[in-house]
Amino acid sequence: MTKTILFGGLYHETHTFLAHKTGMAQFEDGGIRIGRAAVDQNRGNGSPSAGFIDYADKAGWRILPTIQMAAQPAGKVTDDVVDLFFKHFLAGLDRHMHEINGIFLVLHGAMVSEGSDDVEGLIFKTVRERLAAAGRGNLPIGAVLDLHGNISRTMVENTTVLRAYRENPHTDAYESAVAAAELLDRAFSEPDLKPLHRATKYVIPPTGVGSANDPMRSVLTAARAIEAKDPDILAINVMAGYAYSDIADCGFSLNLITKGPVAAAEKHLDALVDVLEANIAAGYPHEDDLATALAKADALPAGKGPILLIEPADNIGGGTPGDATGLLGPLLATGRTNILAAIADRDSVAQCFAAGKGQTVSLEIGGKTDAHHGEPIPFIGTVEHLSDGVFQLENPKSHLASMGGTTIRMGRCAVVSNGQAKILLSERKTAPMDLGQYHSQGLRPEDATYVVIKAAVSHRAAYDPIMRAGFYVDSPGLCTSDLRRLPFTKLEGKVISLH
Repeated sequence: MTKTILFGGLYHETHTFLAHKTGMAQFEDGGIRIGRAAVDQNRGNGSPSAGFIDYADKAGWRILPTIQMAAQPAGKVTDDVVDLFFKHFLAGLDRHMHEINGIFLVLHGAMVSEGSDDVEGLIFKTVRERLAAAGRGNLPIGAVLDLHGNISRTMVENTTVLRAYRENPHTDAYESAVAAAELLDRAFSEPDLKPLHRATKYVIPPTGVGSANDPMRSVLTAARAIEAKDPDILAINVMAGYAYSDIADCGFSLNLITKGPVAAAEKHLDALVDVLEANIAAGYPHEDDLATALAKADALPAGKGPILLIEPADNIGGGTPGDATGLLGPLLATGRTNILAAIADRDSVAQCFAAGKGQTVSLEIGGKTDAHHGEPIPFIGTVEHLSDGVFQLENPKSHLASMGGTTIRMGRCAVVSNGQAKILLSERKTAPMDLGQYHSQGLRPEDATYVVIKAAVSHRAAYDPIMRAGFYVDSPGLCTSDLRRLPFTKLEGKVISLH
């Protein structure tokens, strides 16, 4: 019998310490797809939505699309955005209440709005209550989540199956959505599935939660071993959490789906917490100042490839503005050459377009968003390249694809250069998760001596294969790895540092 599935999505990772809100304009940039567009414009684009759609097609499901929307990580989401999602999703739910067999959602897991610290929990609870009021309280609800989700008990207890990404960088976002749809399919024939949630006291910065490094590596390995050994456990989600969210549910957590005894499943969660705590020190890594990083670079033997100067404090994938100058400014002041960097700076792009290709421009680059990410840098250079900033991912499984597919729109872009550096200026911040960002603009990071990377972990799939070495550099910015610098007020009982 054909299954009918109500489908929707609302995707945002929210940095609550940023002053600028994420409003309708930012979601329009990321894509607001209503009705059939939620399927037609996601089909085949490599996103989590595409993963669900492909599984549904293969399974012969009938998809009833409502609304799918996403925006880049940034500040709190305005309430009108959440209202728009509910308007379309709940209208679809009410219209099709007695014909649907299940619900599937593409969410992030760390969304905060002006009115809610737990938007995903609000969605699940609202939907479950609406179903119960219509006599359909046991209808299966499934969702795919980013592993950086701050997961609440409300989220887990109001869903049937959750499936999170397992790789960071997120090279498996599409596959995770397929796996989530498979779990929803199982729920149709196994109605007694039980979801369990386990919070922990640890809030770990993004630099400490790469899946190739501890503590994530050890916990993920242990979780996969439990799944392989215990047939009652359908899936275990190791949730790294998102540290820049001042909410009670911030931090590392675990959840699972079992068809067996709850007591046995709880013991598995106990064991995974033990693995986490045995490896927790690796979750709070040290970062060098710029002088120390450059001294280490100078001491390296000769070799090919760039030196990556990694700036987590302006981690674009974590929400910051992508215009911080706290690393680039001092690096230029050293007089070093063959530097490559990208800065989001709409004003400087406009100046370059007004001047034209081949012209000399005098710019004040970056440092324009707020007082937390440095001052503008004076830069006199030549406009080498101008473009519309649209490019296709060279790696279709790039972390960037998890945010909305394989076509990336940086806004208008300009490349300016002088004797020291080539700077890629863009109207929209773009996380350094794919080499196509530079290649599409006529730039080769492979040939640079130094590349400034505004990321924590998400750059690694693209840049580790070409780098000579990489150094994490401490600099000003609201994605600092030293969480003690941030004015948390709601993390009662949480651990944010071991130092």
